[in-house]
Amino acid sequence: MRHRLAALVLCCITTTSMAQAGTYEPSIGVSFPSDIAGLTLDGRTEFPQKALGVVIEYSGGDRTRGALYIYNGGLASVPADIDAPVVRKHFERVIADLKAWDGKGKVRMTQAVGNTERTTTFAGCGPQFIVREFEIDLPEGTLASASYLTTMKNNFVKLRVSYMKSSAQGPQAAQKFVQQVRHLLGGCR
Repeated sequence: MRHRLAALVLCCITTTSMAQAGTYEPSIGVSFPSDIAGLTLDGRTEFPQKALGVVIEYSGGDRTRGALYIYNGGLASVPADIDAPVVRKHFERVIADLKAWDGKGKVRMTQAVGNTERTTTFAGCGPQFIVREFEIDLPEGTLASASYLTTMKNNFVKLRVSYMKSSAQGPQAAQKFVQQVRHLLGGCR
């Protein structure tokens, strides 16, 4: 019995250590490091429904968080063009899901930043995203949050990045996270 318990503890420690070393996402062929833009890898979770895919989560100080959701949404084919109608319609659903949190529990969406979504215009290597920004009232303050969506290898790749609005480093940390994820997705050197 003692040996089984020791093996179980060793298993879990090794698994945790491996997660801290980074994680590989086979659906898009990308390795994610243990740290992106000062945010530490919390882990990778595979959802039981194949259409929901996986989430890879990172966190840092001041409630700064970054999460990547990689999934096909149950579609047989996800277009490579973020301007494709099916991708735009999916992004509308992503935003509708966020807005549905408004008024539930202690979360209250205070306002969408800007009137509509926009498409990023990053220079250099890596994909562009459709993006929409929000501010969310929490008991401890206002959370600035943004949802980004692109497509890759027949999957949607959604980023959610958030930080406390009162954080002086929050906007730069969030932007740096998005840029570094973008370079990973693009295989940039």
